[in-house]
Amino acid sequence: MTTGTDRPGIQEPPVPADEAPLAAPAGPPVKRRKATLAEIFVSFRLRDFRYLTASTLAAGFAQWAKQLALFALVYDMTGSAVQLGAVAAFRGGVGTLIAPFGGYLSDRFPRRVVIVLSTMLDAALAGTLAVLVLADLAHVWHVYAIAFGGGLAQSINQPARQAFVYDVTTDETLQNAIAVNSMVQNISRVLGPSGFGVMMATWGVASALIALVVLQLAAVVATLQISRVTRQVQARSGSRPVKMMKEGFEYCWRDRRILGLIAVSVIPSLLIYPYIPFLKVVSEEVLHRGNAGFGMLSSMMGWGSLVGLFTLAWLGSVQSRGRMMLLGYICYGALLTGFAASSNYALSLSILALAGVFHSVAMTLNATLLLEIAPGEMRGRVMAVNQMSHGVQPIGSLPMAFAVSAYGPQLGIGMFMATATVAFVVFLVTWTSVRRM
Repeated sequence: MTTGTDRPGIQEPPVPADEAPLAAPAGPPVKRRKATLAEIFVSFRLRDFRYLTASTLAAGFAQWAKQLALFALVYDMTGSAVQLGAVAAFRGGVGTLIAPFGGYLSDRFPRRVVIVLSTMLDAALAGTLAVLVLADLAHVWHVYAIAFGGGLAQSINQPARQAFVYDVTTDETLQNAIAVNSMVQNISRVLGPSGFGVMMATWGVASALIALVVLQLAAVVATLQISRVTRQVQARSGSRPVKMMKEGFEYCWRDRRILGLIAVSVIPSLLIYPYIPFLKVVSEEVLHRGNAGFGMLSSMMGWGSLVGLFTLAWLGSVQSRGRMMLLGYICYGALLTGFAASSNYALSLSILALAGVFHSVAMTLNATLLLEIAPGEMRGRVMAVNQMSHGVQPIGSLPMAFAVSAYGPQLGIGMFMATATVAFVVFLVTWTSVRRM
């Protein structure tokens, strides 16, 4: 595993795999050992990781509450698929602009503090919108404003939270910790959408916003229990923010492996993830299941992800992680192309669950490889640049919104999923340094 030395300054990246000579095999292949049940959760033995996991779980539920509440609120106000796409674009667009600064904060200051403050900001914004909804004073522009502010908070929070997994674990438990952390995130994805969908159908959108505030406060309490001293290596204090952000971009650009791992993340962000708010339209116009169906559709990827992540942790160390990641992405795109063509509720749920299996494996391997390769004092900025790959989602949200409006949700979504699948195949064939990892 390559993590780089923990000293200030930019380090020259290692020679890319596609430019280095291939080593001769040292002997017969070692048989892959599957992990025992206790080893699947070995990272839970670390106290700080347990508290980070609790914080991540609460924050994950909170994000699903916010996402469903914002989408349901704007759709109920306008009945427009274009408005759904615009809110998603507005929320995600700020991530592209602020993520580099979030990476700077993550490397320059204690990540524990960055996570706490950004989570409190998100809770305050949600509380404001809840009051407006309860007072029947909410307007569409309020939704846009809260979406923008929430995107700002998340773009600061996520690079720190992702890099913090490394800080509170060990080299030996890192891959396990990432898989377990992803499992926990997907518990919120499984239970959150369906639960909040039923909650909103019963008590209104404000109930989900109130739950969001409570969950974010719980995340703050859990994060504060983490030790003040971790293995985080803070960047030197004399560097200017702009210079440090520039260093992060330069490092990612020079290392072909890191560049490739980030580039492949752009494909689902641009062509696949924008479909999530349009599950509301699919539920209403194709499957005729309303808010409860919207919640169930949103949760099925999480069910599949739990299966995929548990299987990955059970397998233990796996070989050819780059190739496995790319094949997972290809299967993910192909399955969602099939989902777009489905008009059967049970079939749609099943396809989304299976797609979640492949998506979770691909994403976990991507995150593991990034954290292993990035040097200590650069880790937050690398994760911030990776976060920017999710910031391109708005570029895909509006075109998908117009496609859904013009051609209907099935054809409109299906065109994007098929394009993504082809893009993954092309990446597998052409980006050798990632495929060989």
